Amino acid sequence: MGLQTKEKISLSITKLGYQVNPVAKSLITGKMYTIGLVLSDSTYDGYFEDLYFLHFAQVIKQQLKMLGYKIMLLDFEEIFMNIQMVDGIIVKATKKFMPKLMDLNVPVITIGPHNLSYGAHVLRVNGYQSGQTGVNHLLSRGYHKLVILTYPHGHVPGFDDRLNGASDTLQQNGRLTTVITGDMTEKFGYDTVINLAQTNQLPQALFCLSDISAIGALKACKDLELSVPQDLAVLGVDDMPTVSELLSLSTIRHPINELAEAASKLMIQSIESDGQRIEPAEEVFSTELMVRRTS
Repeated sequence: MGLQTKEKISLSITKLGYQVNPVAKSLITGKMYTIGLVLSDSTYDGYFEDLYFLHFAQVIKQQLKMLGYKIMLLDFEEIFMNIQMVDGIIVKATKKFMPKLMDLNVPVITIGPHNLSYGAHVLRVNGYQSGQTGVNHLLSRGYHKLVILTYPHGHVPGFDDRLNGASDTLQQNGRLTTVITGDMTEKFGYDTVINLAQTNQLPQALFCLSDISAIGALKACKDLELSVPQDLAVLGVDDMPTVSELLSLSTIRHPINELAEAASKLMIQSIESDGQRIEPAEEVFSTELMVRRTS
Protein backbone atom coordinates (compact mmCIF):
# COMPACT_ATOMS: atom_id res chain seq x y z
CA MET A 1 0.00 0.00 0.00
CA GLY A 2 1.46 3.34 -1.09
CA LEU A 3 2.00 6.28 1.24
CA GLN A 4 -0.67 8.38 -0.50
CA THR A 5 -3.22 5.57 -0.13
CA LYS A 6 -2.47 5.23 3.60
CA GLU A 7 -2.87 8.98 4.06
CA LYS A 8 -6.25 8.91 2.25
CA ILE A 9 -7.46 6.04 4.44
CA SER A 10 -6.27 7.82 7.58
CA LEU A 11 -8.05 11.02 6.50
CA SER A 12 -11.27 9.12 5.78
CA ILE A 13 -11.12 7.43 9.21
CA THR A 14 -10.73 10.82 10.88
CA LYS A 15 -13.63 12.37 8.94
CA LEU A 16 -15.97 9.46 9.61
CA GLY A 17 -15.03 9.30 13.29
CA TYR A 18 -14.36 5.57 12.95
CA GLN A 19 -13.36 3.70 16.08
CA VAL A 20 -11.84 0.24 16.30
CA ASN A 21 -14.42 -2.43 17.15
CA PRO A 22 -13.03 -4.21 20.23
CA VAL A 23 -14.78 -7.49 19.35
CA ALA A 24 -13.32 -7.50 15.84
CA LYS A 25 -9.91 -6.58 17.24
CA SER A 26 -10.13 -9.50 19.69
CA LEU A 27 -10.97 -11.92 16.87
CA ILE A 28 -7.88 -10.81 14.99
CA THR A 29 -5.41 -10.71 17.88
CA GLY A 30 -6.84 -13.46 20.08
CA LYS A 31 -6.84 -11.04 23.04
CA MET A 32 -9.72 -9.56 25.00
CA TYR A 33 -7.69 -6.52 26.18
CA THR A 34 -9.25 -7.03 29.60
CA ILE A 35 -7.63 -7.80 32.96
CA GLY A 36 -9.55 -9.52 35.74
CA LEU A 37 -9.12 -7.74 39.08
CA VAL A 38 -9.94 -9.93 42.07
CA LEU A 39 -9.98 -8.66 45.66
CA SER A 40 -10.24 -11.94 47.56
CA ASP A 41 -12.67 -14.81 48.03
CA SER A 42 -15.30 -12.30 49.15
CA THR A 43 -18.25 -10.89 47.22
CA TYR A 44 -18.56 -7.43 45.71
CA ASP A 45 -19.48 -5.97 49.12
CA GLY A 46 -15.82 -6.30 50.05
CA TYR A 47 -14.75 -4.00 47.23
CA PHE A 48 -16.81 -1.07 48.40
CA GLU A 49 -15.92 -1.42 52.07
CA ASP A 50 -12.20 -1.34 51.31
CA LEU A 51 -11.31 2.23 50.31
CA TYR A 52 -7.66 1.26 49.92
CA PHE A 53 -8.58 -1.35 47.33
CA LEU A 54 -10.93 1.02 45.54
CA HIS A 55 -8.09 3.50 45.08
CA PHE A 56 -5.83 0.69 43.89
CA ALA A 57 -8.50 -0.33 41.35
CA GLN A 58 -8.82 3.27 40.15
CA VAL A 59 -5.07 3.63 39.54
CA ILE A 60 -4.94 0.21 37.84
CA LYS A 61 -7.82 1.26 35.57
CA GLN A 62 -6.07 4.49 34.59
CA GLN A 63 -2.76 2.75 33.92
CA LEU A 64 -4.29 -0.03 31.85
CA LYS A 65 -6.43 2.41 29.86
CA MET A 66 -3.28 4.20 28.72
CA LEU A 67 -1.94 0.82 27.60
CA GLY A 68 -5.11 -0.09 25.68
CA TYR A 69 -6.63 -2.42 28.27
CA LYS A 70 -9.55 -2.29 30.69
CA ILE A 71 -10.31 -4.01 34.00
CA MET A 72 -13.15 -6.27 35.07
CA LEU A 73 -13.95 -6.59 38.78
CA LEU A 74 -14.55 -10.23 39.67
CA ASP A 75 -14.83 -12.39 42.76
CA PHE A 76 -13.34 -15.88 42.82
CA GLU A 77 -16.48 -17.69 41.74
CA GLU A 78 -16.78 -15.42 38.71
CA ILE A 79 -13.14 -15.60 37.61
CA PHE A 80 -13.42 -19.31 36.85
CA MET A 81 -16.65 -18.81 34.91
CA ASN A 82 -15.35 -15.83 32.93
CA ILE A 83 -11.74 -16.77 32.27
CA GLN A 84 -12.33 -16.61 28.51
CA MET A 85 -13.08 -12.89 28.90
CA VAL A 86 -9.73 -11.87 30.40
CA ASP A 87 -6.09 -11.97 29.31
CA GLY A 88 -4.65 -11.97 32.83
CA ILE A 89 -5.51 -11.78 36.52
CA ILE A 90 -4.40 -9.37 39.25
CA VAL A 91 -5.41 -10.77 42.62
CA LYS A 92 -5.01 -9.88 46.28
CA ALA A 93 -2.80 -12.71 47.55
CA THR A 94 -4.61 -15.85 48.63
CA LYS A 95 -3.29 -19.33 49.35
CA LYS A 96 -6.61 -21.12 48.97
CA PHE A 97 -7.15 -20.50 45.26
CA MET A 98 -3.61 -20.19 43.87
CA PRO A 99 -3.33 -23.74 42.42
CA LYS A 100 -6.67 -23.31 40.60
CA LEU A 101 -5.70 -19.84 39.34
CA MET A 102 -2.41 -21.08 37.92
CA ASP A 103 -4.27 -23.85 36.05
CA LEU A 104 -6.15 -21.19 34.05
CA ASN A 105 -3.06 -20.64 31.87
CA VAL A 106 -3.09 -16.83 31.93
CA PRO A 107 -0.58 -14.47 33.60
CA VAL A 108 -1.29 -13.99 37.32
CA ILE A 109 0.04 -11.20 39.54
CA THR A 110 -0.56 -11.39 43.29
CA ILE A 111 -0.65 -8.25 45.40
CA GLY A 112 0.77 -9.25 48.76
CA PRO A 113 3.28 -11.84 50.05
CA HIS A 114 3.19 -15.15 48.27
CA ASN A 115 5.20 -18.21 47.35
CA LEU A 116 6.92 -17.79 43.97
CA SER A 117 6.81 -21.54 43.40
CA TYR A 118 3.21 -21.18 42.20
CA GLY A 119 4.52 -19.34 39.15
CA ALA A 120 2.68 -16.07 39.75
CA HIS A 121 4.40 -12.69 39.86
CA VAL A 122 4.48 -11.21 43.38
CA LEU A 123 4.25 -7.50 44.16
CA ARG A 124 4.15 -6.71 47.85
CA VAL A 125 4.73 -4.02 50.43
CA ASN A 126 7.30 -4.59 53.16
CA GLY A 127 4.85 -5.37 55.95
CA TYR A 128 7.59 -6.29 58.41
CA GLN A 129 9.01 -2.79 57.96
CA SER A 130 5.57 -1.32 58.71
CA GLY A 131 5.48 -3.08 62.07
CA GLN A 132 9.03 -2.03 62.91
CA THR A 133 8.49 1.58 61.94
CA GLY A 134 5.23 1.87 63.84
CA VAL A 135 6.58 0.53 67.11
CA ASN A 136 9.78 2.56 66.89
CA HIS A 137 7.72 5.71 66.32
CA LEU A 138 5.42 5.08 69.29
CA LEU A 139 8.28 4.19 71.61
CA SER A 140 10.18 7.31 70.55
CA ARG A 141 7.16 9.41 71.57
CA GLY A 142 7.20 7.88 75.05
CA TYR A 143 4.29 5.47 74.59
CA HIS A 144 5.50 2.31 76.31
CA LYS A 145 2.19 0.59 76.98
CA LEU A 146 0.99 -0.47 73.53
CA VAL A 147 -1.84 -2.64 72.22
CA ILE A 148 -1.78 -3.95 68.64
CA LEU A 149 -4.93 -4.61 66.62
CA THR A 150 -4.69 -7.15 63.79
CA TYR A 151 -6.36 -10.11 62.08
CA PRO A 152 -6.13 -13.64 63.55
CA HIS A 153 -2.91 -15.40 62.54
CA GLY A 154 -2.93 -16.59 58.93
CA HIS A 155 -6.21 -14.87 58.10
CA VAL A 156 -4.94 -12.18 55.70
CA PRO A 157 -1.55 -12.44 53.93
CA GLY A 158 0.71 -9.58 54.94
CA PHE A 159 -0.73 -8.84 58.36
CA ASP A 160 1.37 -11.55 59.99
CA ASP A 161 4.46 -9.76 58.59
CA ARG A 162 3.24 -6.48 60.10
CA LEU A 163 2.71 -8.13 63.48
CA ASN A 164 6.07 -9.91 63.37
CA GLY A 165 7.85 -6.62 62.68
CA ALA A 166 6.07 -4.96 65.58
CA SER A 167 6.60 -7.88 67.99
CA ASP A 168 10.29 -8.25 67.20
CA THR A 169 10.85 -4.54 67.72
CA LEU A 170 9.03 -4.60 71.06
CA GLN A 171 11.09 -7.61 72.15
CA GLN A 172 14.32 -5.89 71.15
CA ASN A 173 13.27 -3.03 73.43
CA GLY A 174 12.52 -5.39 76.32
CA ARG A 175 8.75 -5.11 76.04
CA LEU A 176 5.96 -7.66 75.72
CA THR A 177 3.51 -7.72 72.83
CA THR A 178 -0.19 -7.31 73.60
CA VAL A 179 -2.43 -8.21 70.67
CA ILE A 180 -6.20 -8.06 70.15
CA THR A 181 -7.43 -9.84 67.02
CA GLY A 182 -10.61 -9.33 65.03
CA ASP A 183 -11.98 -8.58 61.57
CA MET A 184 -10.21 -5.18 61.42
CA THR A 185 -13.39 -3.33 60.52
CA GLU A 186 -14.23 0.17 61.73
CA LYS A 187 -16.66 -1.40 64.22
CA PHE A 188 -13.91 -3.66 65.57
CA GLY A 189 -11.67 -0.64 66.23
CA TYR A 190 -14.56 1.21 67.85
CA ASP A 191 -15.65 -1.70 70.06
CA THR A 192 -12.07 -2.41 71.14
CA VAL A 193 -11.55 1.10 72.52
CA ILE A 194 -14.96 1.07 74.24
CA ASN A 195 -14.21 -2.29 75.89
CA LEU A 196 -10.72 -1.24 76.99
CA ALA A 197 -12.04 1.99 78.47
CA GLN A 198 -14.89 0.26 80.32
CA THR A 199 -12.50 -2.24 81.89
CA ASN A 200 -9.89 0.41 82.76
CA GLN A 201 -7.34 -1.24 80.45
CA LEU A 202 -6.67 1.59 78.02
CA PRO A 203 -3.04 1.57 76.89
CA GLN A 204 -1.03 4.67 76.06
CA ALA A 205 -1.18 3.86 72.36
CA LEU A 206 -3.16 1.70 69.97
CA PHE A 207 -1.27 0.43 66.93
CA CYS A 208 -3.94 -0.59 64.42
CA LEU A 209 -2.45 -2.58 61.56
CA SER A 210 -4.97 -1.03 59.15
CA ASP A 211 -6.37 2.48 58.88
CA ILE A 212 -9.97 1.24 58.81
CA SER A 213 -9.83 -0.10 62.37
CA ALA A 214 -7.89 3.01 63.44
CA ILE A 215 -10.75 5.20 62.18
CA GLY A 216 -13.15 3.23 64.36
CA ALA A 217 -10.83 3.75 67.33
CA LEU A 218 -10.81 7.51 66.73
CA LYS A 219 -14.61 7.57 66.63
CA ALA A 220 -14.74 5.77 69.99
CA CYS A 221 -12.32 8.30 71.45
CA LYS A 222 -14.60 11.09 70.32
CA ASP A 223 -17.68 9.44 71.83
CA LEU A 224 -15.82 8.78 75.10
CA GLU A 225 -14.43 12.34 75.07
CA LEU A 226 -10.89 10.98 75.17
CA SER A 227 -8.17 13.39 74.06
CA VAL A 228 -6.00 12.08 71.20
CA PRO A 229 -3.07 11.56 71.59
CA GLN A 230 -2.93 12.66 75.23
CA ASP A 231 -5.34 10.01 76.56
CA LEU A 232 -4.78 7.53 73.73
CA ALA A 233 -2.45 7.73 70.75
CA VAL A 234 -3.67 6.01 67.59
CA LEU A 235 -1.48 4.81 64.71
CA GLY A 236 -2.69 3.08 61.54
CA VAL A 237 -1.21 1.34 58.52
CA ASP A 238 -1.95 1.98 54.79
CA ASP A 239 -2.54 5.77 54.59
CA MET A 240 -5.87 5.41 52.83
CA PRO A 241 -5.97 8.12 50.17
CA THR A 242 -7.73 11.32 51.28
CA VAL A 243 -9.51 9.74 54.28
CA SER A 244 -6.50 9.27 56.56
CA GLU A 245 -5.16 12.72 55.81
CA LEU A 246 -8.52 14.41 56.40
CA LEU A 247 -8.73 12.73 59.81
CA SER A 248 -5.11 13.69 60.51
CA LEU A 249 -4.39 10.05 61.31
CA SER A 250 -0.77 9.13 61.91
CA THR A 251 -0.08 6.05 59.81
CA ILE A 252 2.41 3.98 57.85
CA ARG A 253 2.00 4.80 54.17
CA HIS A 254 1.96 1.89 51.75
CA PRO A 255 2.84 3.08 48.22
CA ILE A 256 -0.43 2.12 46.54
CA ASN A 257 0.14 4.19 43.38
CA GLU A 258 3.56 2.66 42.74
CA LEU A 259 2.17 -0.81 43.42
CA ALA A 260 -0.66 -0.34 40.92
CA GLU A 261 1.63 1.10 38.25
CA ALA A 262 4.08 -1.78 38.61
CA ALA A 263 1.27 -4.34 38.43
CA SER A 264 -0.09 -2.78 35.22
CA LYS A 265 3.27 -2.73 33.45
CA LEU A 266 4.21 -6.26 34.52
CA MET A 267 0.83 -7.61 33.43
CA ILE A 268 1.04 -6.11 29.93
CA GLN A 269 4.63 -7.29 29.62
CA SER A 270 3.52 -10.82 30.50
CA ILE A 271 0.58 -10.78 28.07
CA GLU A 272 2.52 -9.33 25.15
CA SER A 273 5.61 -11.52 25.51
CA ASP A 274 4.78 -13.41 22.27
CA GLY A 275 4.54 -16.73 24.04
CA GLN A 276 7.89 -16.42 25.79
CA ARG A 277 7.57 -17.35 29.45
CA ILE A 278 8.58 -14.62 31.86
CA GLU A 279 10.12 -15.99 35.05
CA PRO A 280 8.11 -15.22 38.19
CA ALA A 281 9.24 -11.88 39.58
CA GLU A 282 9.00 -10.48 43.09
CA GLU A 283 9.18 -6.78 43.87
CA VAL A 284 9.06 -5.40 47.41
CA PHE A 285 7.99 -1.81 48.09
CA SER A 286 9.13 0.23 51.09
CA THR A 287 6.80 2.05 53.48
CA GLU A 288 6.88 5.58 54.93
CA LEU A 289 5.89 6.97 58.32
CA MET A 290 3.29 9.75 58.11
CA VAL A 291 3.21 11.58 61.45
CA ARG A 292 0.03 13.59 61.97
CA ARG A 293 -2.05 14.62 65.00
CA THR A 294 -3.05 11.24 66.46
CA SER A 295 0.39 10.27 67.76
